[in-house]
Amino acid sequence: MALGIICATKTEATPFIEKLGAKKTGHAALIDVHEGEFAGVPVVLACCGVGKTNAAMVAQMLIDRYGVDTLVNAGTAGGMDSSLDLFDIVVGATFCHHDVDAQMVLVDSYPYYPGGVFEADPVLLDAACDTADGFEAPVRFGAMVSGEQFIDDECRGDVIARHDPLAVDMESAAMAQACFANGVAFVSVRGITDTAEHDGFGNYEINSAKASAIACDFTESLVKALANRG
Repeated sequence: MALGIICATKTEATPFIEKLGAKKTGHAALIDVHEGEFAGVPVVLACCGVGKTNAAMVAQMLIDRYGVDTLVNAGTAGGMDSSLDLFDIVVGATFCHHDVDAQMVLVDSYPYYPGGVFEADPVLLDAACDTADGFEAPVRFGAMVSGEQFIDDECRGDVIARHDPLAVDMESAAMAQACFANGVAFVSVRGITDTAEHDGFGNYEINSAKASAIACDFTESLVKALANRG
C-alpha cells in the first residue's frame, strides 16, 4: 500500500502534520508535500487548498509523482442529514458533484464515465466499519456531495432534494473522480462542523479545529486497521 492523505485546509492538515514521524517536506505545484510515517505506515501528506480544482490537481500529483495507490481524504464537512450532530464523523460511501450536470458532463461527454456517482473502495470501507466500532464519536456511512460553494439554509433544501446526502464539502467528489480514473482506492473521512441547526460559516470556523482533530484520530485508527490486515 502506497498511502496518500489529502486535506483541504491548513486547519485540517495540522493534526496530521503533528503526528507525522520522520518527515521530509517537499514543494510541488505550489503545494507542500510531507513524507513520513503516520500510524506506523509510510505516507505522503498534502494540503491541497479549498475547491474541486485544487483537490483533483493534488490527487493526480500524488498518484503521478509519488506513486500513491491508496488515497484518504480527511477533514471537515457540513452535515446535511438531520440526524447528524456537530463533531460526528461521516465516511463517504459514494461521492458526486452537486453543481455539475452529471449526465451531460460526465456520462455523455468524453471520456464517458459510466455514471455520475463514484464509490469508495470496499476494502477501505470495510476497514472503516471496523474502526467505527468503539470510536470516540458517532460514525455514519453514506453519500457525500461536493460543490464550489459553502452550503447554508439558502441552498440546503435544493441539494438535499436532488441528492439526499449525509454531508457536503468542496473537494471529495473531485478526488473520488480522479481516483476512479486512475484505478486508485479512495475514501473520505470528514468531521461535521455545521448542521441545519448550527448553520453558517461562523460555526464552521468555530468548530473546524476540533472536527479536524477527530477526523485525524479516526483516520489514524483506520490506517492502523489497514496495516493490520497486511
